[in-house]
Amino acid sequence: MKWGLVGTGGIAAKALVPGAFGNATNAELVAVLSSDEEKGRKFAEENGIPLGTGDLDQLLAADDLEAVWIASPTHLHHEQASAAFAAGKHVLLEKPLAMDAEQGWELVERAKRADRLLATGYQARYVPGHIEMKRLIAEGAVGEVIAARTWYGIHRPGPPPEWRQNRDTAHWGALADVGTHHIDLLRMLLGEIKEGKAYYAKHMGFETDDCAAAAIELEAGSLATLTISSNVWAESTRVEVHGTGGALVAVDTSPRGQGTVTLLQPDADPQDVTGETPLSFLAQLETVTRVFGGEDLPYATGEDGARNLEILEQLVP
Repeated sequence: MKWGLVGTGGIAAKALVPGAFGNATNAELVAVLSSDEEKGRKFAEENGIPLGTGDLDQLLAADDLEAVWIASPTHLHHEQASAAFAAGKHVLLEKPLAMDAEQGWELVERAKRADRLLATGYQARYVPGHIEMKRLIAEGAVGEVIAARTWYGIHRPGPPPEWRQNRDTAHWGALADVGTHHIDLLRMLLGEIKEGKAYYAKHMGFETDDCAAAAIELEAGSLATLTISSNVWAESTRVEVHGTGGALVAVDTSPRGQGTVTLLQPDADPQDVTGETPLSFLAQLETVTRVFGGEDLPYATGEDGARNLEILEQLVP
C-alpha cells in the first residue's frame, strides 16, 4: 500500500521514516509533506522518497496514494485529515486525534461518509506484551482486577516553547503528549473508563501542563491511577495491574514496546510474558495497513481517539 506522510520533524524523522517505513513489508512511503516546501523536498531526497512537498493537495494527488499518516501538530489534525478523507484516503492520525472531542467525533463521521477508515496513533496497542496482558487478564490469571497503577515520564526541552507548550496549538501538554497513551492502554486492558479527576502542574512555566496525576474509575468497578510528566530526568514507563490472584507489571514497554512484562502469582516464580519486542511503530504501520486493505484485525480506531479526547477533557478541561 502506498502511503503519504504529513510531517517531517520530531517523531517522523526519528522513528516513522527510518524505523517504520524503512522496515515495513506491506507499506511504501511515496510522498511527504513539510510545512516548508524546501524542507519537504530535501527530506524526500535524503530518504529516497519520490515526492517531497509543502502543498497538501499535491501530496494527496500523488499517484496510487491510498493512505496518509498525519504526524503534524495537533491544531492541524482536523483540517489535514478532513482534506485526506475528501480525497478518498485512509488516515492514521497521531494522538491526540484533535484539539477537542467535538472535532474528534466529527473526523470519525467524516471518515464514515467518505467510506474510508480512521486509525489513531496509539502504538502501545500493538506491543505483544500488552496484547498478552489483555489475554491473561481476560482469562483470570490475576483474578478479579482491583486496581491499576501507571507512570509515564519523559524529558521535554525547556525554552523556547514548542507547539506542545501552547494551548492554541496543543490544548494539553504532557497529558495529551504521553498520558493519553496510558489512558488508551487502560481502556484496552480493563475496559471503558467511567470517570476520572486529575490534578496538574506547570513547573516549566508554559501554558500547558507538564505534570498530571489522575484517579480513574473503570466501568467494571476497578480503580486506577495515572501519573505523567514531561519534565523528569529520563524516560521511563510502568503499568501495574493488581488483582485478587496476582499481578502483571509492564516496565518501559509503552509506547515503543522494548521493555518487559512480568506475571506475578502466589507461590510461583515471576514469569516473563514479554514475548517478542518489535518496534511498535513498525507493528502499528503493518497492522493498520492490513486493516486499510480489508483485513479484520484489532487496532486503535478513530472512535478510540475521540473517546480518549472525552476523557482528557474530563481530566483537564
